[in-house]
Amino acid sequence: MADHWVPTTGTYAVDTTTGRIGEVRKLFEGAAYLVPPGGGTEWTVAPAALRAPTDAETWQAQVWTHPVGKTQR
Repeated sequence: MADHWVPTTGTYAVDTTTGRIGEVRKLFEGAAYLVPPGGGTEWTVAPAALRAPTDAETWQAQVWTHPVGKTQR
């Protein structure tokens, strides 16, 4: 039997109701609170509607959070 993935705070998850990836900020009273990679408006979804991101989705979220070639002045 395959392991069941469970979202945890600070990790990326995919909202299967919208297809959006977000960082799990809080799990509280039957809801998961996510924010888009790099910031934006928080949204809520039932934890059961989340799935683990693929390696490609995680990579894309990390690029959105920390763009390559962005210089600081």
